[in-house]
Amino acid sequence: MAPKEEPKQKKMSAKEKKRMKEQQKREELENHAKETAEQTFKLHEKERIAQEKGNRNKRHLEQTRLEREEERLKKEIQEFAGVWANYSLRMDLALKEYEKHQGWDNIVKTSRLPCVTDEADINSFLSVWKEGSHEIPGGEDRRRNIDKDFEVMEQAIELINNILLEMDNVRQARDAPLFTHKAKTKLRFHKNNLINLYNQIRSTMDRLTANIMQYLDKYLDEGDDQCLTLCKSNDDVKYGLWCGNKYPRVRSVDFSQLAIVMSPKDGAHLPKQLNLMNNVAVRVLQFSFDPMSVHEKDDVGLEYYALGGVLIVETMAVPQPAKHVKDWVLRMETQLSSDVQRIPYPPASSEGAQAPPIRVSFQVPPRVVVRSGAPVIGIWSHKHQCWLPEGTNDFSYDASTRRATFLTQNLTQMAIIQDKGFDVPYEQWHMYPVNSESVMFVIEGRRRNDISDREIHILIQNNMCKVVAPAEPELQYLRDTWLTPASLLRFLSNSGYNFVLKDCDADYTPDILPKAFMMENKGYEDLALFCTTFEFASSRHNKCGEDINMCLFRVSKTMCDENAPSKVNLDDDDKWHTVRYERERCVLTQSREADEDANLEELPGCETHLNLYMIMCAEFSQEVVDARIGTADLLLQNAVKQMLSAIRPFTWG
Repeated sequence: MAPKEEPKQKKMSAKEKKRMKEQQKREELENHAKETAEQTFKLHEKERIAQEKGNRNKRHLEQTRLEREEERLKKEIQEFAGVWANYSLRMDLALKEYEKHQGWDNIVKTSRLPCVTDEADINSFLSVWKEGSHEIPGGEDRRRNIDKDFEVMEQAIELINNILLEMDNVRQARDAPLFTHKAKTKLRFHKNNLINLYNQIRSTMDRLTANIMQYLDKYLDEGDDQCLTLCKSNDDVKYGLWCGNKYPRVRSVDFSQLAIVMSPKDGAHLPKQLNLMNNVAVRVLQFSFDPMSVHEKDDVGLEYYALGGVLIVETMAVPQPAKHVKDWVLRMETQLSSDVQRIPYPPASSEGAQAPPIRVSFQVPPRVVVRSGAPVIGIWSHKHQCWLPEGTNDFSYDASTRRATFLTQNLTQMAIIQDKGFDVPYEQWHMYPVNSESVMFVIEGRRRNDISDREIHILIQNNMCKVVAPAEPELQYLRDTWLTPASLLRFLSNSGYNFVLKDCDADYTPDILPKAFMMENKGYEDLALFCTTFEFASSRHNKCGEDINMCLFRVSKTMCDENAPSKVNLDDDDKWHTVRYERERCVLTQSREADEDANLEELPGCETHLNLYMIMCAEFSQEVVDARIGTADLLLQNAVKQMLSAIRPFTWG
């Protein structure tokens, strides 16, 4: 048989060859990609394993560090408990001895006035005062004894000042930062007494005014033509009454003895809406104190507060004048005979029509620092129970005469007002020992690069303090007088430098987040403990991270010389450590003021510690530290703690 012929292979076309080559190329690329992927996976897996091992090692090291830190802090808590117990005992004894002497001094000074802590004593004082103010003089002359009214008011104002001092003492007591129920109860008690005293002052002024207007003919001098301008004043109260006018238009009401003037904004006469020709009187009261702010709510933030007291301008109805018929005097007895009827301005009948504004000028109180071109005048809002910059404008100020002028559309309670947070955030603060018995605390408010910029220097000594700078004449009384920290800060606020704010006030300072109380309180105790041993200063990185449980401040690297301390240059980073301070721990960090960003890592060789005391024991030895703080002035340390707790530089600085 003939062999079978093998089939001939079909010859590939060019297209088929091309497809085959492309297929081979794709297979080669796929194989290469697989090999590369496998190699990459193996490399990544190797790196992952190494990284996981490294992370595991890091976690192990971090866990070991945390365990060691926890063990160290527990040990330090036990060690410091004994130190603090001994320190607290010594402090309590020193304060009791101090308060005993202060108590005897206060008894001598205020023995003629009611005891500010005795409710029955104060109520008795108020009852006698009310009874006396309701009495109408007998006989033919029915005029009140104005001098006697002012004498009783002077006693009341002195009692008010004593109550405010006692409230300062409650706020600065050692347990006050905890704001116990007992402290709150005491403050409510004093606040109610203040309200009663302020109300009685106003009531006395009203009854005096009613008496003058009811018996106007007896107060007038011959030839006065039935128009009376009566002025009476002392250091705390200015009283002015203008009434009895019979002319149709009035150009102005000038209480020249009180330096208070009402005048028209435009034209030659006061607005006809005042109705001064229709038996309407004008009364002005200027108090050196603020009787309105006592009504502010404690748990509501405030944007403004009043400086230097209150100016009250009101219009009032005048009773019908007495009629003389032969030998008889006919006088109508109405409700206006013993009380006043206030007439609102703008008048309620004006509906949508806007009453013309009135120009008012008065003398700025001598203790108020005008920190802007002209003081801003605000009115008391009864609706919101706070001071607001409403209804007034066109402010001007003559520094040579201290005369402020403004336009107002409301005759009511008015005052010079200022932002409560005008000086926050603080530009910087610095605390350093002057000698072994005194400390200087320097604080600069928010810097605006204008006339409002100031540095306040407060000298703290024993348990008292006073202002050293600036040299403004308005602050002379604070440079001449030693006061407790709470009282000094209250007076400073009244003069235009407010450094005491509440957490709720941060509603009007959105860039500030109040720090946690427990962390702050612990930190201020630490700073007070070393106030004559080291210098302390603010850090511009304090806002780093805005952690409410952490703050940054600086401490000098070396101890201050007890005999001749010298101030450390704030701009020399080599002289300072930056402390990262937390409630449970603190540590010296690598952060420097010259750095753009804060470096919160520990300094090489440094560990976290419970508090500043333990840090310094590690730096200088416990023996050296105990020797310094053991001889320190306890009352000075207490005053420094009070000052820091009130100003709260960790939050507002």
